[in-house]
Amino acid sequence: MSTCCWCTPGGGSTIDVLKCYASNTRPSELQTADEDLCYCLECVAEYHKARDEVPSLHEILWELETLRLINHFERSMRAEV
Repeated sequence: MSTCCWCTPGGGSTIDVLKCYASNTRPSELQTADEDLCYCLECVAEYHKARDEVPSLHEILWELETLRLINHFERSMRAEV
């Protein structure tokens, strides 16, 4: 069984994960966090709850969200071809 980085911690520690994600300090963990947001609905819900608690990060997170979604769509389109 796999452990998701967003929905498993819960509470205040999810905000810590969000801050680390926004700081972009650990690329391998960033990839795992992105995958969790693409494939786990509970992670998406926890991510949005945490994001609402830290409005100072919204601009940085918007850029990361946009990049993550573009990359995900591009991979999906390549898989279909």
